[in-house]
Amino acid sequence: MAFKITTIILRRLSFKSVMSVRSLKYGHWPWLVLFVLSSLLLSICSTAEASKGVYDWAYVRLDYAREEKADQLRRFWKKTHSLARKAAQDASVLGCFAINQRYAAMKHKGAVPEAVSGKVEAFRKEFNAYYIKNYFSFYDLLFVNKQGQVFYTIRKESDLNKNLMHGDAAESPLGQCLRKKPRQEVFVDFHHYGPSAKPAAFFVEPMHKDGKFLGWLVLQCAVNKVNTLFAWEDDLGQTGETFLVNREGFMLTESNFIGDSTILDKHLDDRNIQAKFADEKGHRVVTDYRGRIALSSFEVVHFLGTNWLAAAKMDKAEIITQHYTRHRRYYADKLLEHLRGASPAPLQEVLDPQASGLRVDMDEFLKASNGESLQTIGISTCTGLLATYPGRFAYLAHISPRDKIYGGEQTNLLGQMLKQVKSFDIRPCEKRGIVFVTVAPHLQSLLTIIDKLIQEGFLLSQVRVMFHPQAKSSAMLYDYIQQDLEVVWRLRDQPGNQGFQCMECAFSVGEIIEEEIKEEEGSVKANAVN
Repeated sequence: MAFKITTIILRRLSFKSVMSVRSLKYGHWPWLVLFVLSSLLLSICSTAEASKGVYDWAYVRLDYAREEKADQLRRFWKKTHSLARKAAQDASVLGCFAINQRYAAMKHKGAVPEAVSGKVEAFRKEFNAYYIKNYFSFYDLLFVNKQGQVFYTIRKESDLNKNLMHGDAAESPLGQCLRKKPRQEVFVDFHHYGPSAKPAAFFVEPMHKDGKFLGWLVLQCAVNKVNTLFAWEDDLGQTGETFLVNREGFMLTESNFIGDSTILDKHLDDRNIQAKFADEKGHRVVTDYRGRIALSSFEVVHFLGTNWLAAAKMDKAEIITQHYTRHRRYYADKLLEHLRGASPAPLQEVLDPQASGLRVDMDEFLKASNGESLQTIGISTCTGLLATYPGRFAYLAHISPRDKIYGGEQTNLLGQMLKQVKSFDIRPCEKRGIVFVTVAPHLQSLLTIIDKLIQEGFLLSQVRVMFHPQAKSSAMLYDYIQQDLEVVWRLRDQPGNQGFQCMECAFSVGEIIEEEIKEEEGSVKANAVN
């Protein structure tokens, strides 16, 4: 804000408008002081802006998302807690509790007159409407007597007439709470609750009438309401998400990237989670539950003796890709410079140059998904492009200068291949599993390929480059089941001289750009200090 204000002042105030120092009158001096202070403030703000790096700005976004979710969570529980306390003091709820308790006692002693049963059922129907109007935020209301017997519920699930202090129910967090016979309000954190076949949390509210303790009103909270608060966050890109974790390290919200439910099922790394609970609030670079390196912003949210960890995270690879896109011209040049200056890995002797597989000719691509290998030869002015989901499928394209990536108009192999992959081979959440490898004795097509992949939602970390500046041509052979790529290079001006490299020899575009970012930020910070 100070930066914006200072900029506005400087735009409106020039040194000429203040007049020269010699001609300043007494009334002009405040303007000169304002000008000097504004210039100084702008300098300070500019230095602060320059000191912020790529990851600093990413943490700003993560902090905003995390703070928003944590605040929403606090407001939700404050409102729900207030409603629970209101219910415990509501005369209509207390009346329903007392009537159903007496009715249950009558039924326990023997047959109940039909007239009484009819009146009770009519009263229950009336109360159900009252519940829907006033307390529908709770999934269910359980009326529990002093012995732990559930004598009435709204939904009439399997917990009705069950004793929560005995048997299997006694070992649940709710049962353990009631066994302590609390006389004060208690909150029981989310756990698997069998009668509802879904996770639930509970407010346990003691019920009194005329100073006499009657039992407990147990208000059941469904986890889906909390999960909704942490739904997809658009501002965190395709790999970002916000989520909630309990003290034991189990997720209380659904993952954006796993098809099956993760609530109270997905356990996160204890070393990561417990360290965050200890720190209470902060930033960490972590390896997340998908095995991805991510930046995370977190804070511990406290509520009625329960602690949760609210977190926002985003893959480091996407942050790097976004930065590359915003400064594409600079980093594209740096990428090419790095590749041209890098020393290729030593070539290994070709033992079986006649290996067989599905043959990919120029201006075409083929897919292998049934154990076949893929091969193509004669890559010189062309580009070989591999797209593989190891163990599931692979595509190999032999792209000539007549293709769109070279500026041609006859073919668009990359576009067609990506359309087929995204339409038939993967779900959106599986995009990160694909690896792309470009193979060519030149770098003419590389930047266009990278641009297209980013446009289609892929990341720089998924792109690898096999490039040999002394090569005249190359051939490719790939076995996607074994994840085995062999690239045979034929060197120019050296007849008969050839050798091969494997996948491990490929350059990682993501790693190259990450290193360039580190060098650039180091230089900027050094200049800012000087």
